[in-house]
Amino acid sequence: MFWNKKSNLRPLGIQLGDLARMLNAGPIKASLDGNTLLAKHPLYTTSVAVVPAAPVRATDGPIMAVVQVKTELPADVRDMMKQREWESAAAYNPMAALGALTVDSGGIYVGSRLTIYEDENAWQQLHLPLLLFSIVCGTEAILGAIQHTFGTLASRGGHSAWTAEDFDLLERMLSRFCDCSSGGLGFTAEFEVKPRASLSGVGHPRTALLHMRADQPHPALGGGLFILLQLPHRISGEEEAHRVCARLNLLEMEAGDLPPHFGAWCLGRMGTNLAYVSFLPNQLHAVPNIAMNAAMWGLHRTEWAGKQLAAMGY
Repeated sequence: MFWNKKSNLRPLGIQLGDLARMLNAGPIKASLDGNTLLAKHPLYTTSVAVVPAAPVRATDGPIMAVVQVKTELPADVRDMMKQREWESAAAYNPMAALGALTVDSGGIYVGSRLTIYEDENAWQQLHLPLLLFSIVCGTEAILGAIQHTFGTLASRGGHSAWTAEDFDLLERMLSRFCDCSSGGLGFTAEFEVKPRASLSGVGHPRTALLHMRADQPHPALGGGLFILLQLPHRISGEEEAHRVCARLNLLEMEAGDLPPHFGAWCLGRMGTNLAYVSFLPNQLHAVPNIAMNAAMWGLHRTEWAGKQLAAMGY
């Protein structure tokens, strides 16, 4: 059995028991300890902790709880990254999928986070699949990126479950909120950013760009949906830009009023501009409107990141 006397199958209303049952149907073995689920992989363990939200006024209504997913890397990988954690995060987060290499005072881990609001009714159709696949392949994507970089893993390749029709539908839905376009196996949307003197380079100085591609498979996960949100903010100096990305990834793990964090901050395609990358494996194509949700998360993340960067002086 995956529960014990101290366990709660629904901590703070979040149905961790559902997640444990699904994991135990496969090779990953899950157990519950209080408000935390432990998912044991062959080489590492992922913890899924349900915590109360920080006392903030949430824009989308009261927060039910926050789910924090953290994986401690295998010992040999941790040893490889020791003393250069933020450099490792900078090198491998551009190939992240559903979790970011996150650096804090205790070292480095793969992290993702889900803030769940009281008025939402999306556990079965959206939240459960996202958490499940972040546990199943979030860390595998990072480990695969490391192997790919060292030449010990050939890219899987493979076709995406997303099609041109998916992007055409997304354009029709999202055009009510922003300028966007689709064509073939790609989609692009523009989000307006509050102007600052330091903004330059990507598109219009006040524009963040969201790209989605179905023709860029992940080297470890194969076909799926590649998502890249590029901010126009540029940081002077590559090392400083990497440190800012590391700071944003750590802030994303906070128990606050934030869009779902299933990806990673890294440098963008224009040098030292900032970007948020994620990758949805083909299995998540079955989740209704998940691309639309991801686009709206990008819109809200643009606003949140702008405030964080302003507080940092950028």
